[in-house]
Amino acid sequence: MPRDPQIKSGDRPKSRSTGGFALIAALALLVMLGSTGAIMLRLSSQQQASGTATIMGARAQWAAQSGIEWALHRAVALDSCPAATSVLNLTEGVLSGFTVTVRCTSSQHVEGSEERTSLSIRAEASWGTFGERDYTYREVRAAAVL
Repeated sequence: MPRDPQIKSGDRPKSRSTGGFALIAALALLVMLGSTGAIMLRLSSQQQASGTATIMGARAQWAAQSGIEWALHRAVALDSCPAATSVLNLTEGVLSGFTVTVRCTSSQHVEGSEERTSLSIRAEASWGTFGERDYTYREVRAAAVL
């Protein structure tokens, strides 16, 4: 068998299979970019859900506070608690859809020569159904002496 004069003994001819390395690197880069994009998308949706929960919590707080103010207004007008338990279905503005349950208890006592009425008011505001992801609930308590 004739020998090629350019090939020295111990030298091998160069292989043409080195192009596969670039393909593997490109695939790894695509996987990393895809994973980064998925993580960013998930964080963005969690941040948006957190912001929505914060806003709904503030609205529930104001809905419960409106229940307290309603009960105080009624108590001053009647000089005693409104019904022991009242349910308010709010329909105006950003509080639309909230249900407020107001509980009021009163007691009479004598202070000096005057008879006073002590009120204990509890308002619970809720939106949605318990167990659902967007369920919101707040409770506010107040005490007053008439």
